Amino acid sequence: MKILSVKLGEALAGNPADNLLLESRDRLLIHRNVAQVDPSTVDVKGEVAKPGRYPLTTNMHVEDLIQVAGGLKRTADPVTADLTRYAAGDPQHATSESSPVLLSAAMSGDSGENKLLHDGDVLTIRQNPGWSDVGASMTVQGEVQHPGSFGIRPGERLSSVLGRAGGLGPQAYPYGAVLMRREVRELEMNARLEMVRRFKQEQVNLKALPEGDADQRNAKLTAIAETETTLRQLQENPPIGRVVIHVQPNMKTWRNTAADVLVRDGDVLVIPKKADYITVNGQVFNPTAVSYRPGRSAQWYLTQAGGLTQLANKKAVFVIRADGSVLAAKNNSGLWSGDPLDAPLRPGASIVVPDVAPRTGTRNWQNLFQAGQLAASAALAVAYIHP
Repeated sequence: MKILSVKLGEALAGNPADNLLLESRDRLLIHRNVAQVDPSTVDVKGEVAKPGRYPLTTNMHVEDLIQVAGGLKRTADPVTADLTRYAAGDPQHATSESSPVLLSAAMSGDSGENKLLHDGDVLTIRQNPGWSDVGASMTVQGEVQHPGSFGIRPGERLSSVLGRAGGLGPQAYPYGAVLMRREVRELEMNARLEMVRRFKQEQVNLKALPEGDADQRNAKLTAIAETETTLRQLQENPPIGRVVIHVQPNMKTWRNTAADVLVRDGDVLVIPKKADYITVNGQVFNPTAVSYRPGRSAQWYLTQAGGLTQLANKKAVFVIRADGSVLAAKNNSGLWSGDPLDAPLRPGASIVVPDVAPRTGTRNWQNLFQAGQLAASAALAVAYIHP
């Protein structure tokens, strides 16, 4: 069997090289027009009204494709686009090459930039680099002269927005300022969901523990009850995405320093009134708010709340300061080092006395239990702040 290829058009025109003489049992196979079955196309992606794939017409250029796709959107980068083209060559080592297109010149008909398109070309119209910042805003609440929502510029800092809000009011407590950020809240929420998942798994493990005697049974029931309490606290006090900031009364002292953080779209800044108390929560005989006394330590405030109960974990007591930072015996960082009970406190701080971690279960479980109490208490501490 022999296969011969001929040009049908030439054969019909009578060209003897293609108009072959047929013999008995020859088979003639006429293929469909490839251009009709698989027509040439080009793609346009990005910031045009109707991105997608379009038929490649005769003598089609960059400007033509953009017009067919409904034109550029307001979000389009008017300077440069990207054209990706298949590089013909060895089919087994096919490559593509990209080249920039000066978009404004192409749209003006510049023959050097308004390039002729080929089959398979992909034109990408990029977004204007500053477009995502257009319309960005943040909210300032509490003790400022003019609370409200403010549009923010790219690279704007906290002191600038505070200045536009008229500055701090006479009752402001800048040390207790709370900055809430959407991205941080999302990260904290993911971590919180993972913590809840681990708690529920440990709850299953605890319920499977043996109850050989009364002590084992009581320890098991106590651990399960405390787990349920911590789970409920985690679910009732979702994270708010707080960013620890250090705002000073005199903005000149911290403007354009490391403390003057860049603001982002969706930020919420709360400047509370000056607090005149310290809150004491957890395993004390009288959880309450104690009037602030300058220079007094956390230990003194604990005594004012009646002291620790038998269920208190004295070694795990921690302090959540009004600026959001935490003092804990096992995590001393920053300027403070030592027992958090010895730390002199400032107004608005919260002292948290955790429960003793259940002796039932593993050491990892005990660490998880303490982390859960810290997470729930940190979210609860912000609830006491009123703008």
